[in-house]
Amino acid sequence: MELPMMEIALLLTILAIALVLFITERLRADLVSMLVLLALVLTGVLTTSEAFSGFSNPAVITVGAMFVMSAAAMRTGIAAYLGRLVRAVAGGREWALVCVIMLAVATISAFVNNVGAVALLLPVVMELSRQSQLSPSKLLIPLAYGSLLGGVCTLIGTPPNILVSTIGAQYGLRPFALFEFTPIGIALVLGGVLYMTLIGRHLLPVRRTEEIAESIPKRYLTELIIPKGSKLITKRVHELNWHERGIEIIEIWRGPRPIFDIWGWVSFQEGDLLIVTGKAEEIFKLKEEFGVEIRPEIEFTYPWHKSDDIKRVEVILAPRSSFIGRTLAELDFHNRYGLTVLGIARHGTLLRGQLAHIPLEFGDTLLLQGPQRRLEQVAPENFIVMQPMDWQSVRKEKAPFVLLIFAGVLALAALGVMHISVAGVLGAVLMVLTRCLSLEEAYESIDWKVIFLLAGMIPAGIALEKTGAAKLLAEFILKGIGALGPMVVLGALLAFTSLITEILSNAAAAVLVAPIAISLAAQLGVSPYPFLMGVAVASSSSFMTPISHQSNTIVFEPGGYRFSDYVRVGIGMNILAFLVAMLLIPRLWPF
Repeated sequence: MELPMMEIALLLTILAIALVLFITERLRADLVSMLVLLALVLTGVLTTSEAFSGFSNPAVITVGAMFVMSAAAMRTGIAAYLGRLVRAVAGGREWALVCVIMLAVATISAFVNNVGAVALLLPVVMELSRQSQLSPSKLLIPLAYGSLLGGVCTLIGTPPNILVSTIGAQYGLRPFALFEFTPIGIALVLGGVLYMTLIGRHLLPVRRTEEIAESIPKRYLTELIIPKGSKLITKRVHELNWHERGIEIIEIWRGPRPIFDIWGWVSFQEGDLLIVTGKAEEIFKLKEEFGVEIRPEIEFTYPWHKSDDIKRVEVILAPRSSFIGRTLAELDFHNRYGLTVLGIARHGTLLRGQLAHIPLEFGDTLLLQGPQRRLEQVAPENFIVMQPMDWQSVRKEKAPFVLLIFAGVLALAALGVMHISVAGVLGAVLMVLTRCLSLEEAYESIDWKVIFLLAGMIPAGIALEKTGAAKLLAEFILKGIGALGPMVVLGALLAFTSLITEILSNAAAAVLVAPIAISLAAQLGVSPYPFLMGVAVASSSSFMTPISHQSNTIVFEPGGYRFSDYVRVGIGMNILAFLVAMLLIPRLWPF
């Protein structure tokens, strides 16, 4: 086998293994990305400088800068103001709520990262559903979909847009302008709003808050202590009939070890520890009826003062939380953060074991109790709070600076005075210098998992071009459909990219498919811009599964959704995005 073919075979093998790891989620996506980088340099497919070029790539720099600028918009209350505006404008009609929510989140998502936009409006939408007596399941998928569509509207709205522009520039092509995506982005947003208002909302399930608890139970794992004087002392498990209230006893601990006797005949004693699962309201009723105490996740020494404003809130573990993969015991959670975890819920999974020793996962719902000031310190980068909070730490006086800096960055990039990466870094630095956020907050705001994912996958795109694998794959595709013309090839590219985006991250999909798109255009003798735009649009068309994008994952638990809900509604959105792209891309970027 000739050396180039050996390199291509080696590269495709590495990418195939990476694809399997991405799909099975045996390893985290950013770790898989780093393994790809190492494999490419250790096998000699790439040089050291090529392998690590992703860390200095303008796309990665731009994405990092946008994380910082987005955080400044959140911490100064600008984005929250838009949330209050939604509440005032929407009214109580379902179709109007769907329309306003999608337009609002799309507007925010065009300039703020998608997940941040969803996290901002999630408590607002939950409150709107309560006020309007509508099921949250009717509003939360539209919220997630609106964020995905809004991200397409500008170059900085979502990482795939930045990536395809940067990859094109590496091939000597003109980078996309800041608002070059806007016409097709607006068409997608309006089309998506129309679809969800007329069709999609009728396909969504009607699950009231109480029905969500019944049909897809949010069963918190909680620990109860039987104190002296409790009504449970001397009672037997079989006498309680707690199962009729949805309470299940998972384990009973007496002293340092669990009891292995037949539980039905176990008599409770003072000091027994019960590990139970059930709905939060039923667990709190046990406290009142039987005099049991809800045990904090670990023994703690942090004092709550009488002056503290104690809150009890439900929160979702955010995608970039530093708590992911760690246990409450490892975090020393209460002593370090001054908050108590009363329970943990994981959608579709019955949690077992002691609360303090369960590794946390993205999307977990935690029931927290503690002073609001402590919640404000830990929540912004780690939790999505599911009810509206009057945050005292918002720096409203800095909002004008944020608006001016955002406007300046957009103007510099749009007029071509600076590359978007330079303008973005300038904006991020100015946010810190004007104290819109601290340097520590700026570092915390960056989703380092995304940064490492991009930095590791960009060299894979370089390898596709360097080895000739992109050209070979393009030739293979053209043998089958090349004779049918560029429109058919564009359609196939859109469909393929959209499909792999459902199982890969949208950024990884864009990095891998963009070099192939450029090779397809070169061999067809047509402009590469429609194909690159197709990759960008399709990479953001991840509507059919709750795991295809973090925005979809965030609303999964509070909406009480099933996997099939996304498929049923999302397939129409995917078809809509495909049709809009096929109609507009060849007209806006001719072959």
